[in-house]
Amino acid sequence: MRLLTLLPLVGALIGAPAAGQDSSLVALRCGRLVDVRNGTVLRDAVVVVRGADIVAAGTSVRVPDGATVVDLSGATVLPGMMDLHCHLLDFPGGGGRGSAAENTVGGLKNAETILLSGFTTIRDPGGGAPGYANIAVRDAVAKGLFPGPRILAAPRFLSITGGHGDNNQLPPEYATRRENIVNGPEEMRLAVREDVKYGADWIKLYVTGGFFSAGDDPAQQHFSDEEIRTAVEEARRLGKFVAAHAHGSEGIKAAVRAGVRTIEHGTFLDDEGIELMKKQGTFLVPTMYTIEILAEEPPANASEGRKKAYRLAKANFDRMMENIGRAMKRGVKVALGSDLVTLPHGMAARELRLHVRAGATPMQAIRSATIVSAEALGLGRIVGSIEVGKRADIIAVEGDPLRDVTVLENVRFVMKDGRVVRNSLPRN
Repeated sequence: MRLLTLLPLVGALIGAPAAGQDSSLVALRCGRLVDVRNGTVLRDAVVVVRGADIVAAGTSVRVPDGATVVDLSGATVLPGMMDLHCHLLDFPGGGGRGSAAENTVGGLKNAETILLSGFTTIRDPGGGAPGYANIAVRDAVAKGLFPGPRILAAPRFLSITGGHGDNNQLPPEYATRRENIVNGPEEMRLAVREDVKYGADWIKLYVTGGFFSAGDDPAQQHFSDEEIRTAVEEARRLGKFVAAHAHGSEGIKAAVRAGVRTIEHGTFLDDEGIELMKKQGTFLVPTMYTIEILAEEPPANASEGRKKAYRLAKANFDRMMENIGRAMKRGVKVALGSDLVTLPHGMAARELRLHVRAGATPMQAIRSATIVSAEALGLGRIVGSIEVGKRADIIAVEGDPLRDVTVLENVRFVMKDGRVVRNSLPRN
């Protein structure tokens, strides 16, 4: 009962519309507005939001009568960012490995943190949690029960026996067949259908080995060409895309030829793979920041998987940066992904610095996190830029991210679907 009596007070603190104001109409006064569509910056622009949608935007737009005005005249305004490799249930210390209920609760907390950091749309590319917990988090946020970004999810990763997604660290007397282990085209077909049955937006394949898993090699292709083709064909028939975890060059090329939508990581991407990706229109989702962190020496008591990741990251970080830089230069469509498996959520914008280090301009890095990621997700008509008819997913920062992209690591204003969920900008 005490909570119920507080609700009117909370509403008063947030602020009710004044007399004559339209509560569904909001006008944002923008000091600088980043137009990611055209790669330009508009000064002293106004964005008008009605309900969840943008109804006007530009330098000639006037504040409508009755609109609630939000003053962002001292800030840079951008579309909400997107993270296409966000393991929603993971957190340092073993997230994603508890019960479905524990992972759901942790995922809901992570979702709020992610949203407040300026990421208004994410894709969870599957994980090892039981019970399709990330689907439960997605649906709870979509219903408005909890704060969080727009979420698309692959419920689980699919792996071969002995692959990146298997329990290779366990001795045979303890290792049991996991539900995500797939061998052969028919098992693949069934696994795709099961994922779609339980709510998948995407299908996730471990096409190669990985950095963190015991007993496998990230340079090796794991699924056969036929298995990958089966996954793509079945997913496409059911209206879904496929994301391929792929470090090694042969696995990357096999996945691209099969028609996957995105290549995750792309560590050992070679020139042939770059040309294939460009020809096919395949998106690259590099995860450079997490590899940079993994290249830092771990504590002596670190797991064998973490030690393996350190050795691989230290030996290959520079090579990975060169490969991704070549892909950017040659016109491969590059989206943003964080893969923050050893760090807390809310740090995904640190990936942008490495986009620039690899060769992107700050505007290109911002486009990767917004309009390019939206296209990769198939949401280009809904989000990804501040344009009339799109959802009002809008963020603001102090400073100029086109001079210093790291200012996006400190987002001060967040609006999602037309609702302000954060505003810590100083009042002018």
